[in-house]
Amino acid sequence: MRWPGWREETTALAVGHGLSVYPFLWSEEAHADLAATSRRPVPMREVLGVAADFARQMGPSDPGFLGDV
Repeated sequence: MRWPGWREETTALAVGHGLSVYPFLWSEEAHADLAATSRRPVPMREVLGVAADFARQMGPSDPGFLGDV
């Protein structure tokens, strides 16, 4: 999933950082208009922590190494 300017936006990220995207990339809103999402750089620990939290909430699947963040 890419938006206009994604390459420049991701290239500018500091080492150890990722993008926090809202609405979440898997949401209908993001799929309808990805360019309109809010994006900000955050430490990868935060990105992985959110992913692990969702994995735990969505069911019995083990988030694997994400659960250790």
